[in-house]
Amino acid sequence: MLKKLLLLALVACALPAIAQEEGGTGRFFDRKSEGWYWYLDPKDQPPEEKAPAVVPSDKPAHAKPVAAKKEPFSVEWLRENMPKLLDAAVNNPTKENVEAYFYAQRVAMDKSQRYAEQARQVVANDPFLDENNRVPIASYTKPFFLRETQEAKDVALKHVASVGGLWVFFDSKCKFCQPQANSVAELSKKYGILTNFISMDGKGLPNIPQFSRDKGHAKQLKLKITPTTVLVVPPNNFYIVSQGMMAQDQLADRILLAAESNSLLPKDISTKLNAYDRGVLTNEDTQDGRSDDPKQWVQKLKERLQSRY
Repeated sequence: MLKKLLLLALVACALPAIAQEEGGTGRFFDRKSEGWYWYLDPKDQPPEEKAPAVVPSDKPAHAKPVAAKKEPFSVEWLRENMPKLLDAAVNNPTKENVEAYFYAQRVAMDKSQRYAEQARQVVANDPFLDENNRVPIASYTKPFFLRETQEAKDVALKHVASVGGLWVFFDSKCKFCQPQANSVAELSKKYGILTNFISMDGKGLPNIPQFSRDKGHAKQLKLKITPTTVLVVPPNNFYIVSQGMMAQDQLADRILLAAESNSLLPKDISTKLNAYDRGVLTNEDTQDGRSDDPKQWVQKLKERLQSRY
């Protein structure tokens, strides 16, 4: 009889826990619809969710691309390994480590020599790659090139004198105005450029007997300092050439720069004037016919350079 009482007590203690695990209210007798004696109809259970099947793959999930192995003694290999070889030789200067670095250096230097030898042959046999065909390099030919360049400048400046003139704004108290006036006067006399000296304060200079008073032109041109030289092209074109003192040859170059920038020079004069532009590719030359194939774009560039000499 005692055993039966103990068994009933154990069952009574277990009932609340079983009811709670089943997700109910905690009282078994309040959940009659679930069945008696802890019996649940299998059809009332929600269907069990199955995990998605895993398809085996031969490739790892995060496989990294394998870098192509650099060929030993190639430029890529030398670029990557020479610093490592040098570090090893410095950190541990054994015969083998030092020898390995210097032999790698020897390979790199010999490769450079072979490249230089081939480069000389290629340039010597290609007129478009030989810079001597653009601008003479030899010392005995340089004076001839410079003489032709100066002659082209003289022709260009005489042309400028035929289409325009110079205005030189000065101030009698300006210490740089008198030497600048001398340079402009000599330049004007040499090339026949009509020049008008304009005084900002109404007073002249010792070397400039004839001058005009400023009638507001300096303000219109927004001039800041004196002396200032302006290229004037009738009827109403004004191009500031220089502000401040400048040597005669520099002033001549500035006049030509202003003239060419504003299309005042004929094409034949401009071509001779820009001797250093001979054989130079334009941006349009490099845009037209672009290709990833070296054979194609080398041929295209040769065709373009043909018309640049």
